Amino acid sequence: MSMKKIARNKHGDDLLKVFGPLANRIVSDHWEVYAHQSQYERLVRGEKTDSSLRTYSILKPSIFDGFQKAIVASACMTDTMFFRLYTARGIDLQPVKGKLCRDLRYDQHEHGERITIYYAATEAWSKTYRDKIVEDEQGVTTKFIDKIKQAIVILFGAEPFLWMGNKDLPDSFFPQAGATRLPNTPHGLNSFQGYHNVAVISALNPPPVHFSFMESCKISGEELRTAHYRSAVYQAVMRCSIRKPGDENPKRVVVMDRDTAEWLANLFPGAKVQPLDGMGIAPSKGTAGRTRQYESNAEKNRAYNERQEREWLAQLDAINGTSFIGGRYRLLVQEVRDQMKEFARDEIPLKEGNIVTPSLTSGTAFASIYDTIPLGHVDYTDDESFISALRDLHGRQLAAKEDAGLFSPAHFEADKATDTSRGLDNITHVRGIWLDNDGGDLTPEAFADLFPSLRMVIWNTYSSTLDKPRWRVFIPTTYAMSLDVYGLMIGQIVKVLNDEGYWGKRQLEKNHRIKRRRCHGFDESKFTPASLFYLPCQAKDPAHSFFDDYNDLKRGPLDLCQWIEHCILDLRPDPEPEPATTPAAPKAPTITETSISTKFQDLRDKLLADQAKSRAGQQAAMIEKAIDEWRTAPRGDGNNAFFRLGAALQRAGLDEIEIRERLREEVAYAHSKSERRKEIPGIIKSLRRRGTIR
Repeated sequence: MSMKKIARNKHGDDLLKVFGPLANRIVSDHWEVYAHQSQYERLVRGEKTDSSLRTYSILKPSIFDGFQKAIVASACMTDTMFFRLYTARGIDLQPVKGKLCRDLRYDQHEHGERITIYYAATEAWSKTYRDKIVEDEQGVTTKFIDKIKQAIVILFGAEPFLWMGNKDLPDSFFPQAGATRLPNTPHGLNSFQGYHNVAVISALNPPPVHFSFMESCKISGEELRTAHYRSAVYQAVMRCSIRKPGDENPKRVVVMDRDTAEWLANLFPGAKVQPLDGMGIAPSKGTAGRTRQYESNAEKNRAYNERQEREWLAQLDAINGTSFIGGRYRLLVQEVRDQMKEFARDEIPLKEGNIVTPSLTSGTAFASIYDTIPLGHVDYTDDESFISALRDLHGRQLAAKEDAGLFSPAHFEADKATDTSRGLDNITHVRGIWLDNDGGDLTPEAFADLFPSLRMVIWNTYSSTLDKPRWRVFIPTTYAMSLDVYGLMIGQIVKVLNDEGYWGKRQLEKNHRIKRRRCHGFDESKFTPASLFYLPCQAKDPAHSFFDDYNDLKRGPLDLCQWIEHCILDLRPDPEPEPATTPAAPKAPTITETSISTKFQDLRDKLLADQAKSRAGQQAAMIEKAIDEWRTAPRGDGNNAFFRLGAALQRAGLDEIEIRERLREEVAYAHSKSERRKEIPGIIKSLRRRGTIR
């Protein structure tokens, strides 16, 4: 059944009613619908375990197309998710003017000087924190929430008060007759204006995955907490006499954490903030009414993120000779280039022909971990050729893993630094992501499921067995990277693993509060771009070998620009880190280029075989091959073959406009020309998702 039929539900089917709202958003042009990737992949494959599917939908600004003006009304507008999401997309939202503005009850809250806001804790409020067991001065233990309840009862005494709490708290939570419970959605109610006291003890935090998704939409955790939790606190507080003009009675408000108290006080100029008596919590630093803490922090973080994004894109431009950001910030690229260690070299004499920025390669091969002189720099602009070479190498049966040779995705220049020859200071750029898994709770299949848009190859290590599989991963990238961008990519991969409940050994050792203690098994010491990885070969027992290429139509190389522009990390300005020192290679007799063992000669020849080809020649060959495969595709395979053509053109380095033009030209060779022509917009849209993180 099509999604449109589910959305329409012509006959009012009860089951389809459950899926109707989601189906309506999927088929609508005005909604962007996102699904949890690994859950979606399991659902498509028909797996019964963990078969739930979590989706998020965002209303696009196109909903307002055709209107000359659109007015959106909300309390605390600038703190809403609507405002944050739209301004993050560059939409300019202006305050309303004219008669409508003048007819508002007030545009600035009164009574600030009559309001005292008390807070119960300095930490962020949650149900877990609420239910903690605490010990008083006499050594008596009790739940933290019960201690707060006692303090609120003492504060308000015999005076009536309003309160709002989570549904798991009974209506009789406060025993006195004057305690009146507010509904959990009290917006707009005017029947409680005779109360001058209110306590909001609700814990209203979204689930952790919600934070992860919103971070990918450029919304920080604090912005989400304000829109979701603090705005609900504000609505509860506004049910009492604070909303009544001219009421001169003192008003007392109790909230659960200091950050919320200070945010709330900023809305009421002159309001006082102080800790709730009897909680044993230190007073708040500073004075009430100061500039809102988290709004300024959010703006600071947003500016920091935007600056970082520009700098990372400028680094890509400087290394690859592209113009991701250079067209808009031409001087920035040169400024960033001047500060990059990839282009710096120690004060050592330049030899004739020696250059600081060599032509781009895809990594460096070494004969052993002791070598300082490489077998060669590998030049593979074609992912297919490189993966084919890895597959060929995997067929080798070796006497020991040390015979396999090693590879690093980094390009090392030995003469670039005085103290090291293959350390961080010797790197000019990095191409591709390599990971080493020493065995854990994460299987290769599960790892691939977590990144269904990424092309990747996974193979066994020499010591891998069926009972204890050990494996390596190669993920191609669209361009060469700087050291900073490489670290950003690794950080986001780890973030996805953590979000799915997989952790590194160091993380599990340091944080005993992690509940789902599954180890992902990746060697965290190999997250540095200077790491060396043994090249593929058969396992010690060949029966335990595997080489899996995850390369279906929806997968592509890791799109660096997409991962930068949609970074899922909560980036914040950090203190200056301590200078990192790069460990030198293990001490051993230096192996000169002339003394390399002949048993590595075949390996060297294999890795360097394609270097003679020019980039232009490689691209032309890739395009020619893709077009030939498309034109000779059998009847009935037109849909898949046409998409494969678009994906191959993308791998060859064509941009979106060039791909679209090529596809239009190739429609002439289709059996069903009208169908292929209609598919072009969908192919372009699908290609945009290949290589993305979300």
